[in-house]
Amino acid sequence: MKRLISPLLFLGSLFSQNYPDFEIIHLDDPHPSSLFVHTMSEQDRFMGIIDSNLNVQWHVRSNSMGIDFKVNQDLLSYYSKVDGSWIIANDVMREIDTLECNAPYTADYHDMQILENGNYILQAYDSMFVDMSTIFSGGQSAAWITGILVIQMFNSEHELIFEWNAWNHLDIANYTNLDLGNNAIEWMHGNSMEVSNNQILVSNRASNEILKIDIDSGEIVWHLGGPLNEFTFSNDPKQGFKMQHDVRILENGNLTLFDNGVTHNTPISRAVEYNINETEKIAELVWEYIHPDSIIGFAMGSVQRLSNGNTLINWGSINNSGAIVTEVTNDKNIVLEIRYPNPFKIYKARKHDWIFSVNLLSGDTNLDNSIDIMDINHIIDAFDYMNFYLDLYHLFRFDTNKDGEINIFDVDYVIGQLLYQNN
Repeated sequence: MKRLISPLLFLGSLFSQNYPDFEIIHLDDPHPSSLFVHTMSEQDRFMGIIDSNLNVQWHVRSNSMGIDFKVNQDLLSYYSKVDGSWIIANDVMREIDTLECNAPYTADYHDMQILENGNYILQAYDSMFVDMSTIFSGGQSAAWITGILVIQMFNSEHELIFEWNAWNHLDIANYTNLDLGNNAIEWMHGNSMEVSNNQILVSNRASNEILKIDIDSGEIVWHLGGPLNEFTFSNDPKQGFKMQHDVRILENGNLTLFDNGVTHNTPISRAVEYNINETEKIAELVWEYIHPDSIIGFAMGSVQRLSNGNTLINWGSINNSGAIVTEVTNDKNIVLEIRYPNPFKIYKARKHDWIFSVNLLSGDTNLDNSIDIMDINHIIDAFDYMNFYLDLYHLFRFDTNKDGEINIFDVDYVIGQLLYQNN
């Protein structure tokens, strides 16, 4: 018997927003944990969790939320561009905290880390007019300086316990790679922070440098790369990294990072690992991976060393291509690769074995493990009071067609699912 579809049901199907249909290039026994990603284009942004068999376990259309979506000390964290804050959610999809910088600063979206002791670290930027003629020969008398990196650390009670401002600890005159004679200077671009042994490792992409900062004094321990480089690069044909992202410390003390490599003599992106000898000031390249397709990710990108020794690489923004995520073994065999359609991009990709403790049944608004008339009533009740801001719980449970709103089409979608299940 042929079932007639109502005009409302047809419209509902048109408004359904499915997760981007990525292409599976390789799947050969990758690390057995789930992939956490935030995919973005001009029109659509999704937070998603994909299992080791590359099935989409969970996703929401996240609108202005979601960049740097990841597991952070057994909680989920992601950035909200609405108010420049970081949102913390738990394993039942409830938002339990909001992390913000102290005034006058607004938290930046590039990175946020929760530490094992409950402290957390945020970054922001300062800006001011400076008489650069007193600092640099040929400088402007009223130059507008932006990108002055600020780092703030808080305890679990949201009390500020450390603040670092680049202007107080660095001399902009040393950054001769910048046009210091301009009337507007963007100084720094911080894109990752890592805390270890009471020190902070900061990636400054704008000047191809990594800074190590002492938390007690705020003083610079060393510069790796950039105009103030103190290290010799050993066994590295590129003699260092260019416009890097995602600098991380491994258990053995080595550093991994994504070398965007846009300004290498021959541009190429790669995942790299360095052994850092702080006494002799030698950075030895001990592992690198360059994609067989010679990918160049001109922005974004990430590298994660997994517990089995594999490395997960997100290749960032690639001209004329969607996002590409690759997992390789230590001997550089590809065991996983997915490619998203253009123009979807991914800022950072992470694997983790974290799971929700509640069912993943979109439309089950009252968590009774079924979808019925009560769920439809709850969605209808949410029309008038939820659309100004949709938290993670409502984005998943109520926004059933994943268009980023709660409306009649979500009711239609649930009815359609019920009809489908009953026929």
